[in-house]
Amino acid sequence: MGLGELHKIPSYGHIVSSLLVVKKRHPINKKEAKKLNKDLFKTHGVNFYIEAGKYEKGICSDFEVLIQNGHIIAIIIEGISHLSVRGLLHHELQTGWVQVDMGAIPFVCNGANVMSAGINDVSSEVIAGQYIWIREENHHKPLGVGKAIINREEMLSLDKGKAIQALHYIGDKIWTYGVKD
Repeated sequence: MGLGELHKIPSYGHIVSSLLVVKKRHPINKKEAKKLNKDLFKTHGVNFYIEAGKYEKGICSDFEVLIQNGHIIAIIIEGISHLSVRGLLHHELQTGWVQVDMGAIPFVCNGANVMSAGINDVSSEVIAGQYIWIREENHHKPLGVGKAIINREEMLSLDKGKAIQALHYIGDKIWTYGVKD
Protein backbone atom coordinates (compact mmCIF):
# COMPACT_ATOMS: atom_id res chain seq x y z
CA MET A 1 0.00 0.00 0.00
CA GLY A 2 1.49 3.36 -1.05
CA LEU A 3 1.42 6.57 0.92
CA GLY A 4 -1.37 7.96 -1.26
CA GLU A 5 -3.71 4.99 -0.77
CA LEU A 6 -3.48 5.42 2.98
CA HIS A 7 -5.13 8.84 2.87
CA LYS A 8 -8.32 8.16 0.92
CA ILE A 9 -10.56 8.20 4.01
CA PRO A 10 -12.84 11.27 4.40
CA SER A 11 -11.92 13.68 7.18
CA TYR A 12 -13.79 15.36 10.01
CA GLY A 13 -12.81 18.89 8.98
CA HIS A 14 -11.09 20.95 11.65
CA ILE A 15 -10.01 18.60 14.42
CA VAL A 16 -9.18 21.43 16.75
CA SER A 17 -11.99 22.53 19.01
CA SER A 18 -12.16 25.67 21.10
CA LEU A 19 -11.32 23.59 24.18
CA LEU A 20 -9.07 20.56 23.86
CA VAL A 21 -10.00 17.92 26.40
CA VAL A 22 -7.84 14.78 26.48
CA LYS A 23 -9.55 11.88 28.22
CA LYS A 24 -8.39 8.38 29.14
CA ARG A 25 -4.73 9.38 29.05
CA HIS A 26 -2.51 6.35 29.68
CA PRO A 27 1.08 5.19 29.04
CA ILE A 28 1.34 3.11 25.89
CA ASN A 29 2.30 -0.55 26.10
CA LYS A 30 4.65 -2.53 23.82
CA LYS A 31 1.83 -3.56 21.48
CA GLU A 32 0.63 0.04 21.06
CA ALA A 33 4.21 1.26 20.56
CA LYS A 34 4.82 -1.30 17.82
CA LYS A 35 1.55 -0.34 16.08
CA LEU A 36 2.32 3.40 16.30
CA ASN A 37 5.82 2.89 14.87
CA LYS A 38 4.32 0.87 12.01
CA ASP A 39 1.52 3.40 11.37
CA LEU A 40 3.87 6.40 11.41
CA PHE A 41 6.20 4.57 9.01
CA LYS A 42 3.25 3.95 6.65
CA THR A 43 2.25 7.62 6.80
CA HIS A 44 5.68 9.26 6.60
CA GLY A 45 8.04 6.60 5.25
CA VAL A 46 10.50 7.14 8.12
CA ASN A 47 11.35 4.85 11.05
CA PHE A 48 10.28 6.14 14.45
CA TYR A 49 11.39 4.79 17.82
CA ILE A 50 8.35 5.10 20.04
CA GLU A 51 8.86 3.04 23.19
CA ALA A 52 6.39 1.69 25.71
CA GLY A 53 6.18 3.70 28.91
CA LYS A 54 7.85 6.82 27.47
CA TYR A 55 4.77 8.03 25.62
CA GLU A 56 1.12 8.42 26.50
CA LYS A 57 -2.00 8.05 24.42
CA GLY A 58 -5.16 10.05 24.99
CA ILE A 59 -8.61 10.37 23.46
CA CYS A 60 -10.18 13.64 22.34
CA SER A 61 -13.67 14.09 20.89
CA ASP A 62 -12.98 12.98 17.28
CA PHE A 63 -9.37 11.81 17.36
CA GLU A 64 -6.60 10.37 19.51
CA VAL A 65 -3.26 11.93 20.44
CA LEU A 66 0.24 10.70 21.25
CA ILE A 67 1.86 12.65 24.07
CA GLN A 68 5.56 12.92 24.94
CA ASN A 69 6.79 14.98 27.90
CA GLY A 70 3.35 16.61 28.20
CA HIS A 71 3.16 17.75 24.55
CA ILE A 72 1.12 16.28 21.71
CA ILE A 73 3.52 14.95 19.08
CA ALA A 74 1.12 12.97 16.88
CA ILE A 75 -2.53 12.90 15.93
CA ILE A 76 -4.42 9.69 15.18
CA ILE A 77 -7.49 10.49 13.12
CA GLU A 78 -9.62 7.94 11.28
CA GLY A 79 -6.98 5.28 11.98
CA ILE A 80 -4.17 7.28 10.37
CA SER A 81 -1.27 8.47 12.52
CA HIS A 82 0.27 11.80 11.56
CA LEU A 83 2.85 13.90 13.36
CA SER A 84 1.65 17.18 14.87
CA VAL A 85 3.62 20.37 14.24
CA ARG A 86 5.66 19.69 17.42
CA GLY A 87 6.37 16.17 16.18
CA LEU A 88 7.39 17.53 12.77
CA LEU A 89 9.82 19.96 14.39
CA HIS A 90 11.64 17.01 16.00
CA HIS A 91 11.67 14.81 12.89
CA GLU A 92 12.84 16.30 9.62
CA LEU A 93 10.64 14.68 6.98
CA GLN A 94 11.36 14.86 3.27
CA THR A 95 7.95 13.77 1.98
CA GLY A 96 4.29 14.71 2.31
CA TRP A 97 4.76 18.50 2.40
CA VAL A 98 3.19 21.48 0.70
CA GLN A 99 5.21 24.71 0.67
CA VAL A 100 3.54 28.11 1.00
CA ASP A 101 4.90 31.56 0.20
CA MET A 102 5.55 34.23 2.81
CA GLY A 103 2.19 35.94 2.16
CA ALA A 104 0.27 32.82 3.17
CA ILE A 105 2.03 32.27 6.52
CA PRO A 106 -0.16 34.60 8.66
CA PHE A 107 -3.30 32.93 7.30
CA VAL A 108 -1.97 29.38 7.87
CA CYS A 109 -0.96 30.31 11.44
CA ASN A 110 -4.53 31.54 12.06
CA GLY A 111 -6.03 28.24 10.91
CA ALA A 112 -7.18 29.24 7.42
CA ASN A 113 -7.43 26.69 4.66
CA VAL A 114 -4.59 26.98 2.15
CA MET A 115 -5.43 28.41 -1.26
CA SER A 116 -3.69 27.33 -4.47
CA ALA A 117 -2.40 30.86 -5.06
CA GLY A 118 -0.27 30.69 -1.89
CA ILE A 119 1.42 27.39 -2.80
CA ASN A 120 4.78 27.53 -4.57
CA ASP A 121 6.04 23.93 -4.28
CA VAL A 122 4.64 20.48 -3.44
CA SER A 123 6.26 17.15 -2.62
CA SER A 124 6.03 14.81 -5.63
CA GLU A 125 3.85 12.10 -4.01
CA VAL A 126 1.02 14.35 -2.74
CA ILE A 127 -2.46 13.39 -3.99
CA ALA A 128 -6.00 14.53 -3.19
CA GLY A 129 -7.25 13.16 0.13
CA GLN A 130 -3.78 12.74 1.64
CA TYR A 131 -2.87 14.16 5.05
CA ILE A 132 0.07 16.50 4.50
CA TRP A 133 2.19 19.00 6.44
CA ILE A 134 2.49 22.64 5.48
CA ARG A 135 5.92 24.32 5.48
CA GLU A 136 7.23 27.82 4.85
CA GLU A 137 9.51 28.56 1.91
CA ASN A 138 12.65 30.01 3.53
CA HIS A 139 13.63 27.56 6.28
CA HIS A 140 11.22 24.72 5.43
CA LYS A 141 9.83 24.68 8.98
CA PRO A 142 6.37 23.19 9.59
CA LEU A 143 3.43 25.54 10.07
CA GLY A 144 0.53 23.12 10.14
CA VAL A 145 -1.08 19.86 9.17
CA GLY A 146 -3.91 19.52 6.68
CA LYS A 147 -5.63 17.37 4.14
CA ALA A 148 -5.06 17.86 0.41
CA ILE A 149 -8.26 18.64 -1.44
CA ILE A 150 -6.68 18.55 -4.91
CA ASN A 151 -3.68 16.81 -6.51
CA ARG A 152 -0.14 18.17 -6.68
CA GLU A 153 -0.44 19.27 -10.31
CA GLU A 154 -3.62 21.24 -9.62
CA MET A 155 -2.08 22.91 -6.54
CA LEU A 156 0.78 24.22 -8.66
CA SER A 157 -1.23 25.20 -11.74
CA LEU A 158 -4.42 26.77 -10.34
CA ASP A 159 -4.43 30.46 -9.42
CA LYS A 160 -7.45 30.33 -7.12
CA GLY A 161 -9.45 27.96 -5.00
CA LYS A 162 -8.97 25.92 -1.86
CA ALA A 163 -6.16 23.33 -2.01
CA ILE A 164 -5.69 22.19 1.60
CA GLN A 165 -8.16 21.83 4.43
CA ALA A 166 -6.40 22.99 7.61
CA LEU A 167 -6.58 20.59 10.55
CA HIS A 168 -3.86 21.74 12.97
CA TYR A 169 -1.51 24.73 13.04
CA ILE A 170 0.99 26.58 15.22
CA GLY A 171 -0.82 28.30 18.07
CA ASP A 172 -3.96 26.12 18.17
CA LYS A 173 -5.10 23.98 21.11
CA ILE A 174 -3.01 20.97 20.04
CA TRP A 175 0.10 23.17 19.80
CA THR A 176 -0.48 24.80 23.20
CA TYR A 177 -1.52 21.62 25.01
CA GLY A 178 0.81 21.11 27.97
CA VAL A 179 2.38 24.57 27.74
CA LYS A 180 2.37 26.38 31.08
CA ASP A 181 1.72 30.13 31.17
